[in-house]
Amino acid sequence: MRRLVKPLLCGMMVMALVAGCSKKQETKETTATESPAETSEADSAEGGPEADVDLGEVTSLGEYKGLEVTRLSTDVTDEELDARIQSILDANPEYVAITDRAAKNGDIVDIDYVGLKDGVAFDGGTAQGYKLELGSHSFIDGFEEGLVGAKTGEERSLNLTFPKQYHSEELAGQAVVFEVTVNGIEEKKDAVLDDNFVQRMSDFGTVDEFKEDTLADMQKEKEEQADRQLEDDIFLAAVENSEFALNQEAVDNQYNNQLSYYESMVGMYGMDLASYVSMFDMTEEEFKEDLRKSAETSIKQQLLVEAIAEKEGFQVEDADREIVAGQYGTDVKTLQDTYGEEAVDTTAMMYKTVNFLKENAKVK
Repeated sequence: MRRLVKPLLCGMMVMALVAGCSKKQETKETTATESPAETSEADSAEGGPEADVDLGEVTSLGEYKGLEVTRLSTDVTDEELDARIQSILDANPEYVAITDRAAKNGDIVDIDYVGLKDGVAFDGGTAQGYKLELGSHSFIDGFEEGLVGAKTGEERSLNLTFPKQYHSEELAGQAVVFEVTVNGIEEKKDAVLDDNFVQRMSDFGTVDEFKEDTLADMQKEKEEQADRQLEDDIFLAAVENSEFALNQEAVDNQYNNQLSYYESMVGMYGMDLASYVSMFDMTEEEFKEDLRKSAETSIKQQLLVEAIAEKEGFQVEDADREIVAGQYGTDVKTLQDTYGEEAVDTTAMMYKTVNFLKENAKVK
């Protein structure tokens, strides 16, 4: 079974999530009818949340130096290189102009069109030089079907009806006419790896140069992936060596925040959580179980960082903040203005501690 949720280094998450990894979590009582946005506005008006929740404590700090971990192989196999090149070919088919036949499903037609409702053009229903793949179901039912058999230069009037569930109330269920002109027809053909393809898609001149560059990109990706996995493995090993007493209220807060994020995200696409996680061969219950474990692990990681930092006498310095800013492609002041100094320093301490653990690990 593919797992959608796995423990992550809290400090390596998006900066906006760092606030949930501070020593204390800020919470506020909300009513059932209060939205997150309303809660945020109320907090701002009242001068902040009403209560702080301790994350808990490290009851026993285990061994965190000299941890034995295995780094993933960074070798790129011939099969992996061939698969990557094939994916590039698949994503970049060749388009050949068609002049001796009519359009058929799978062709790309270049069209101008105007949508009319009661003889008047409606908003969003007009375009020129639009490239449409017939059979892609990109337009409402009947539009693409109505262009099958059309030839270059032909004009067609398509009498169609918008779906009753269409997002625009003005057009939902309404009869319209699309006046369409076919400017040209192209046939999509599978790309072939040769010098012509390489020169069309890159600055290289030969297949060998293209393969060498693709191999170098894959090598770099594998090295970066191996580094990230190594950091995760070292950090999680240190967590497993230690014992914690977590505040369950803090775990619940972290879990509920993450759950709300996923529910809001899938809701934007008109899905519910169960449908979304089913794409990853998971049930909603399995997803929520993993999400709770992730919340527990992220809190343990933050507590562990604080315990190690205290024992080693770590302090966040300007150089540490610069590292974090570099990770986000900006400068320290911009990060601090956007997320707050405490959030930046929390993340900087995460990076500093992870690098310390990595430098002192026994890597195989």
